[in-house]
Amino acid sequence: MMARPILLLEGDLFFSEKIRTALRHLGYATIVTRTLAQFVEQLGAEFPALVIIGTGSSHIPWEEAVRRAKAAGYPVLVFSSHVDLAAQAAARQAGADRVVANAKLAADLPRLIGQMLGDGAPGCNTGDDTPA
Repeated sequence: MMARPILLLEGDLFFSEKIRTALRHLGYATIVTRTLAQFVEQLGAEFPALVIIGTGSSHIPWEEAVRRAKAAGYPVLVFSSHVDLAAQAAARQAGADRVVANAKLAADLPRLIGQMLGDGAPGCNTGDDTPA
């Protein structure tokens, strides 16, 4: 049986392709969306294993995407600039299960995915990796 895909909402083409490539190496298909409308359509059509949302694109109402994904019962991983404390707090307020800095996502994606999907290494920290 094929693993359910991971749904990504990210406006930056370069970063989204980097994430997609890393997830492909981990054996996951990734559906990349760049607008809230695309995201909502795919959320209902694809039943993702995990939702990953970036906060860096000001034209994307990412907080609404977090709320919709959580309302539909999906685990949500949000990534943002390490200096954007307001976005990190807003992501937590919107219901994100995990909030990490962009660099943490890029450096530690396999472990983060394992933790989010329940197959992480024992004893790994599963809390936020960003300052409160």
